[in-house]
Amino acid sequence: MNTRHIVELSPSGKTFEAGDELLLDAMLANGLSVPFSCRRGACGSCKVVVAEGTYRAKYLAPDAPAPCYPLAANEMLLCQSHACGDMRLEIPGWSLDTPVRVVEAQVVSKRALSPDIIELVMMPDRPLVVRAGQYLKFCLVDGDSRCFSIANLPAEDDGRLVFQIRQVSGGLFSETLLSDLDAGDLLQLEGPFGACTWQETDDSPVVLFATGTGYAGIKPILLTALARNVEVTLYWGGAQPADFYDRAFLADASAAHPGFCWHPVLASQGRVQEVALSHGHAWEQAQVYACGNAAMIRQAREQCLDAGLPAHRFVAEAFVPSGCSGAQTPLPAFDPIWEKVGPRYSFDGMLAARDQSIRALAAIASRLKVGMTTGEALDMAAEQLQAMGASHTWHPTYIRFGDDTVRPPREGIDRQRRLRASDIAVVDLGPVWDGYEGDYGDTFVFGDSPLHLACRAALHEVFDETREAWLRGLTGRELYDFAEQSAVSKGWRLARNLAGHRLADFPHALFECKDLADLEIPPSEMAWVLEIQLCHPTEPVGGFFEDILMLQA
Repeated sequence: MNTRHIVELSPSGKTFEAGDELLLDAMLANGLSVPFSCRRGACGSCKVVVAEGTYRAKYLAPDAPAPCYPLAANEMLLCQSHACGDMRLEIPGWSLDTPVRVVEAQVVSKRALSPDIIELVMMPDRPLVVRAGQYLKFCLVDGDSRCFSIANLPAEDDGRLVFQIRQVSGGLFSETLLSDLDAGDLLQLEGPFGACTWQETDDSPVVLFATGTGYAGIKPILLTALARNVEVTLYWGGAQPADFYDRAFLADASAAHPGFCWHPVLASQGRVQEVALSHGHAWEQAQVYACGNAAMIRQAREQCLDAGLPAHRFVAEAFVPSGCSGAQTPLPAFDPIWEKVGPRYSFDGMLAARDQSIRALAAIASRLKVGMTTGEALDMAAEQLQAMGASHTWHPTYIRFGDDTVRPPREGIDRQRRLRASDIAVVDLGPVWDGYEGDYGDTFVFGDSPLHLACRAALHEVFDETREAWLRGLTGRELYDFAEQSAVSKGWRLARNLAGHRLADFPHALFECKDLADLEIPPSEMAWVLEIQLCHPTEPVGGFFEDILMLQA
């Protein structure tokens, strides 16, 4: 008889039933988006803490490799374990909720904010978990879509969604469909998307840049800063005075919050970033958000970084005007066997996850301090990822110092190893953002060791050269043959046990787990991660870099 056991997950309180099947399989069968990857007990992705109950290990065939991921006495791997009775498992700090992706929303109201700006208020049929700064896609009947920023904080507005939409001459949505919408009408919305979201920082002063209706994406971030009594300055660019359609709210906010001021910047007066730079902000301590046209974002980033702003403290989203197509580039023809994706997969989601992963890695790297142990670094990284909105990680975070950099990520680490002033360090992240997998890793040099600096330089050269080879149509296997030759030509050894992998809407491991280095077809864009680990032929020095394969890196 297949006895069923009740398994509770802390701190979420979710429960599921498990019988003779592996605990991982039981969770997936119950629709729980549990982190997992290799299913061999090698990666540690499905590690949990056993708070109550007993379990038994998976039976292994005589010739099967034993699980090799190191575990504490109170830990187990879901992919290698069966429940022997009722249990309580802990997945500290992580949510197992899969975000809603498509909702039906009803028009609540529509009004003019200016001669060409319409405020549209909608109520979704299900609550949406929205982070300040995200946007939604409006799904049109012809399969096209338009992207609009959420201009409020729905959780503080009874779930309502507010949009500020510019009417553009000839615009399919803004001029045709929007004009016909009335209260009670229904639209289909997809999302939320976007990584230009509020970052949990140390209450640093906030500087906001917006052009046109890019202000809609900035306003929720402004509202969040005001609620937290953070010093905040807004620079809003427009072509004419009527473009500053939210003057009344901003005047009231300025009066109510002494730490807030805003500057309307007419195009005839200059660019928003130029005005901001003239005001003498303490850029070394600032947190910057920008939403608007791509030229403004590019120039603002360059000038702010030149003024001393740390790179990970610039968060931006290029704004697509409502009259232009917000539809993403069509997905390539993914291989139906090796490149399966889930129903929520989109380039938008993948790009947002990549952007947020890059920022997270930069933030974590900035907090690595000489004297810190590996264990302390891992705890700090988990805290940082959660603060930035990661629901969980699809693979464990790997941080390695010094001699440990030559070891593959899945080998055990010494949590007590301390970061030295002359060390080389590797950070490898696999966070999940809004149901999409991020994966980004890089190498950092402390001190000025010529060998360490040469390692990092060679690492990025090998990656860039291999990516260029991918653009010529090489298969996955050919890519790693190429990378190996490139590494050797620079005096380094390629660690081929890190062989690249899939990435998708979580969990990609449910679709396929083939290594990129074993792929006999050219890998598609936005579906594979290229991993490069270099090791010195004689010295205990290694480096690691990975990024998703995409046409414009």
